[in-house]
Amino acid sequence: MAVVFALHEASRTGAPRIGALIARELARNERVTAVVMKDGPLTPWLAEVLGPENLLVCRGDEFAFRRPFEERLEIAEEILAEEGGDLVYANSLAASVFALAAAKQKRKSILHVHEKSADMLNLLAHDVTKLETVRAADAIVLAAREIGDDIAEVFGARPRELLNFGIAVDLEAVRAGARESAAPPLDARGKPFKPGERLVVGMCGHASPRKGADIFLETAAAAPQCDFIWIGGWRPEETPDNEVYPDFVKRALPNVFVTGAVDNPYPYMQQMDMFFLSSREDPNPVVIAEALCLGVPILCFSGSTAIADRLGRCAILCYGLPNPADAARVIGVCDPQRLRSASFRGASESFVAEFDLMAKMTMVHELVARLRGAEAVQAAVA
Repeated sequence: MAVVFALHEASRTGAPRIGALIARELARNERVTAVVMKDGPLTPWLAEVLGPENLLVCRGDEFAFRRPFEERLEIAEEILAEEGGDLVYANSLAASVFALAAAKQKRKSILHVHEKSADMLNLLAHDVTKLETVRAADAIVLAAREIGDDIAEVFGARPRELLNFGIAVDLEAVRAGARESAAPPLDARGKPFKPGERLVVGMCGHASPRKGADIFLETAAAAPQCDFIWIGGWRPEETPDNEVYPDFVKRALPNVFVTGAVDNPYPYMQQMDMFFLSSREDPNPVVIAEALCLGVPILCFSGSTAIADRLGRCAILCYGLPNPADAARVIGVCDPQRLRSASFRGASESFVAEFDLMAKMTMVHELVARLRGAEAVQAAVA
């Protein structure tokens, strides 16, 4: 038996990162072929853990949303026919064309939904997914429990089988990555960041309006007594969606530093005194779990994420959507020495234990077995 695992892109954060970890763990027991719809920095890692012969990277525009959906569906069917396998795992609604292709070929499929309602509607509007997707999938895995309500509201259907997976990280890999050395981030003039007494606030992701790059920049301008580090693509050649890049260059704020696209974000995350989730919409913020894993305190807003109720127990949680005024006010009253204390940085340890990938994979293995039938269930239990 084999699994075709579809990833909509190969970035090292967010849904692709979680999907890649799940694919790796599934591959311990059976053959897994990963189909990467859009190449990225995660691809070499996938080739290493799955084997290059079990990795298919779409390097053209096969799944660009400008291509008619029926053509994308035909391509997905062709890939499934060539790769074989009895089960398809579509990691994100952005990869759900593979769930629909699986249904047409009468194969079992799992759809892992990371998106909240606004993203669901956006993907439907751009013809990336279809209203029949939820009914086509044999099981749905949720990145957060609340997403189940969003699915029912947007798609008008409840899945036949539902698994609340939540957020998962490879704790040891994150901590090991944080111990590696890394080049210092640079400000707009090319001056490197130097840690010191000033409070260090950071964010991680590909800079864009969705990730709140503008909110991050304005918060830095409103809190000149602190240093701000953005981990991830920032320049136009890395992320063309970053509309604030010209303003970043023009204003050249001396307290804003960027790493650019990096393979290992964790050494930079380790340097933070506070992780500020500036995203307007981030239903599955894996970076939050990774920051907590490193003991970094969190500042976030309730309107950004589907797990606000959980974060309210281990983070500084503000009501509403992220905005520079409230963020700067909170940051301005934080004491760097207090945030750096062992007692403060260890406060989230019990919460971090809930992110353990190995514990969550037991649920996924059991789900796969149930979809395959009674004999597979008995094999999984044995």
